[in-house]
Amino acid sequence: PKPIQLVEWIISLHEDENALVLDSFSGSGSTAHAVLNLNYEDEGDRKFILVEMEPDIADITRERVHRVIQGEPKFGSKDQRIINGVGGTFSYFELVDPIEMESILHGENFPSYADLARYLFYTATGEEFDPNQLNEEENFIGSSKDYDAYLLYKPDVEYLKNTALTLERARKFAAKSGKKSLVFAPAKFVDTHTLLELRVDYCQLPFEIYKLKG
Repeated sequence: PKPIQLVEWIISLHEDENALVLDSFSGSGSTAHAVLNLNYEDEGDRKFILVEMEPDIADITRERVHRVIQGEPKFGSKDQRIINGVGGTFSYFELVDPIEMESILHGENFPSYADLARYLFYTATGEEFDPNQLNEEENFIGSSKDYDAYLLYKPDVEYLKNTALTLERARKFAAKSGKKSLVFAPAKFVDTHTLLELRVDYCQLPFEIYKLKG
């Protein structure tokens, strides 16, 4: 691991307290630890991006950053930063196979329901996708600050050609919570005025996903 104090000193040479720090070989997360410490000390708003290819990033790097933020009172340290944590937030993402339109156009490599849900949810809301919220049977892909999001999709051309947001489905989605509903579907059989009354926003899946090549 990189010495935290050394990393703090290197970062502090840059006077911008709103700097973005990139570590492409994040290892155990020392860079994030240093950034969070500096923000705690001078009330800065520095941000960090960590990149790590090793599979143990979830158990080591992510866990360390979480503990730095939340604190670890059980360690018995006299350092208040360790006991109470330094505060802050972070998001954790995993790379998956890319959704390549060229492959889809030739009927190859349809994205799985979960992968497409992850892509659409983040693209539409800007918020982190939580796979624990996913319920494919109910077409539910997650809840954001403003929306409950739904996806009508299967990695099957015939399903996509014959599936649409209907009035029945729109009413069903709208009745589930007080939030607006965001529905991704190949097509819709409901007029815009009715969807507006139901507080349902419709987003069409790209036609290229399911059209037949001539």
